[in-house]
Amino acid sequence: TMLDSHWAVTHRRLFAGLAFETDGHGCISNYNKSIEYYPGERRAIFGVVDGFAPAVATFATDFEIEYRKTYKILRNLLSHDVYVLRQCGTPAELQDLPAYAVGATVFEVPVSSWSTGGTIAVSYLEELGLGPQAAIVDPTWVTSPCVQKLVGCGVTASWDQATTSGHSWSEQVARSGSQLNLIDRFGTGSTGTAVDVTFDASSDQSMLGRAEWVKFAAAFFNKEAEANLVFKRTAARFDAVA
Repeated sequence: TMLDSHWAVTHRRLFAGLAFETDGHGCISNYNKSIEYYPGERRAIFGVVDGFAPAVATFATDFEIEYRKTYKILRNLLSHDVYVLRQCGTPAELQDLPAYAVGATVFEVPVSSWSTGGTIAVSYLEELGLGPQAAIVDPTWVTSPCVQKLVGCGVTASWDQATTSGHSWSEQVARSGSQLNLIDRFGTGSTGTAVDVTFDASSDQSMLGRAEWVKFAAAFFNKEAEANLVFKRTAARFDAVA
């Protein structure tokens, strides 16, 4: 689509000067232990990032992201969930993993597909050009015409709790191959498996805080730089009418 093409061009422009290359799946082609794989250009938030210090969201109060050489740590401060996102193509061993992240679910990123049984995450992922990567959704209350079109054309699988397919949501998510299933702290769309991630954008305290959750979602796709642009534009429009 036009939006996908726009983000592809933007991505190439943002990362043209990086000291490493990735393959067609976004994985590191030739790992070098001396390279910082999450330099400033690939980080979601450019606040307090001295060395390996946590990068704290500027408006959102309910999540944090911390970057290391080959991985990043996402914390949902509302649900107390912790996720470790390791750059694919780098060693599975996580050097200097902080104690609070030991035992956390580890995702290899970028993931290539997502799912949700709710509606909140849909618009955030669409803003990043990730609509076509939806593996399965429950379209019952989804208002996005693009997602409805994807479902109608069979690109994205559909699950309707009112149908009698005989398969639960969890089974259908597993069948779809979704690598990331976005739920909320109430368990909407939960599969009870390791692909579940609590995405509580609608509970943050301010409007811009809620908008900033686009950076949280983007982290699973290594699209933080694009998320920075999305949020910057959203904040500018908000300030213009505030």
